[in-house]
Amino acid sequence: MPNDDAMLDWIPQSVPWKNWHETVKAPIIGTHMVWYPADEPQYGSSAINRCTAQIQRAIADARAKGRSCRVVGRGWSLSDIAVTNGALIDLSRLKGMKPLAAQQLDPAYPGTPDDAAGLWLIQCGAYISEINRMIESDRFGRSMRTTGAANGQTIVGAAATGTHGSVLGRNALHDQIVAVHLLAGDKKQYWLERASYPVLKPSLAASLGAEVKRDDKLFNAVVLGLGAFGVIHNVVLETRPRALFKAISFDKDAAGKPLVLDEAMRKVIATLDFASHPMLKPAAGLGKPYFFQPIIDPNSNPVQVLATMMFEQPWQQGYQPDYRMAEAKFGPGYDFLSTLGRLLDVFKPGVPLVAQVAKAELFDTRPRTASWGELFGFKTPRTLVASGSVAVPLERALETLDILIALNKTVGPAPLVFGCRYVAKSKALLAMNRFDTTFVVSIDGVYNKTSLAFFAAVPKAMEAAGIPFGQHWGKANDYTPARVRAAFGSNLDDWIAARHELLPDPADRAMFTNDYMRKRGLDA
Repeated sequence: MPNDDAMLDWIPQSVPWKNWHETVKAPIIGTHMVWYPADEPQYGSSAINRCTAQIQRAIADARAKGRSCRVVGRGWSLSDIAVTNGALIDLSRLKGMKPLAAQQLDPAYPGTPDDAAGLWLIQCGAYISEINRMIESDRFGRSMRTTGAANGQTIVGAAATGTHGSVLGRNALHDQIVAVHLLAGDKKQYWLERASYPVLKPSLAASLGAEVKRDDKLFNAVVLGLGAFGVIHNVVLETRPRALFKAISFDKDAAGKPLVLDEAMRKVIATLDFASHPMLKPAAGLGKPYFFQPIIDPNSNPVQVLATMMFEQPWQQGYQPDYRMAEAKFGPGYDFLSTLGRLLDVFKPGVPLVAQVAKAELFDTRPRTASWGELFGFKTPRTLVASGSVAVPLERALETLDILIALNKTVGPAPLVFGCRYVAKSKALLAMNRFDTTFVVSIDGVYNKTSLAFFAAVPKAMEAAGIPFGQHWGKANDYTPARVRAAFGSNLDDWIAARHELLPDPADRAMFTNDYMRKRGLDA
């Protein structure tokens, strides 16, 4: 019988903990590092239970010592959502994943045959990049439906902070999750599904010692739980058949002049009527775009736009994705945070007209056909970058862009660009994509005082205009209790009620509470 005590290390922290982008620091006491059992490569109930025992041992240690604790995966968030003044539980080494078998499905599972063939049990520490590489292989032939702009986050960390994705007509990353294995403290486990969307027979939950709860409100609270419900150890992910995507980027119009935010572009942004724009009208045979993202440079005059479109293509037999880490570029798989890191290696922080310099150095308009995991690839670490998001109903998209462009003139100019995305409505109680079609503006740039002042000014400007909005939990945001209440209303009450039901002991709720939650009125 192996001694599993070696699966849990305690690492005292003598210097402040930093997030991935080094924009957040915290004086934590130390980190519990949980390791996957090296002698049990097969990912199944035995390995899961051994990991569960060590995670709950870490929780019990924090409880016994009166410490708060928070879970961390990659530390990708640019907000301080993972920060604690107690102990972190690092689960980034827990990366098990496997497809589920047809005989494990509940007969009432409402998914399509493709869904049923593509359900995956995935452990909390698996990076999106690792999931892509596994499921896109010839052995499985699957793909994620959407991801964020980069794929270095863990699956649970990305879901818990509301990473929204960008596929037209599809909802957010967390909306691909259909079951959750929750460790609610050091003794209790739950297997959560929606009552309206049963997934698995009880046998898997029973093998884990987890109590099955099928309840829409509980599930919709925990799947985007902000780390407040305990530890999500495993999730079940619905995947889709793999495909290739033809990515085309534009920065010039038909006359070779810069593409600008003129009336034709504004119409496309507001209506997604691509046929109305001479450059964005899909070529014959391409069909409807799967993905569309205009990137707006508010510091140019007239305001310039970099547009990327992706079109789904059949998978080609024998195609081998190339997942090697490459220098980040604008264009397909755009991630301004990573691109900007390279820019700051060359130019000093705070460079004026940062998007114009970046465009000249890095923007790549060559068409590319690749898998989803290739296009949204893993990015090298970058520091001193800033990012925030504002999410509004599509019908307020142009008004929102005009407000942001005008705000940049009064607060800035700030070294920022605006990436526009479109996300369908989520059932998750605290999801920023809460409108039928949510228009998300990802505001990315250099981390400096002007950028931070801009982020702080955005909610005030939205409130002054009477535009309903949400913000990304994992990015810079200025949520207050009043703003959280205004954004989520009764959903907030249901989220708090779910937390009380799953963590009935006030000591457990306090243990998983941090200052981030208190500042936003989420500590009830």
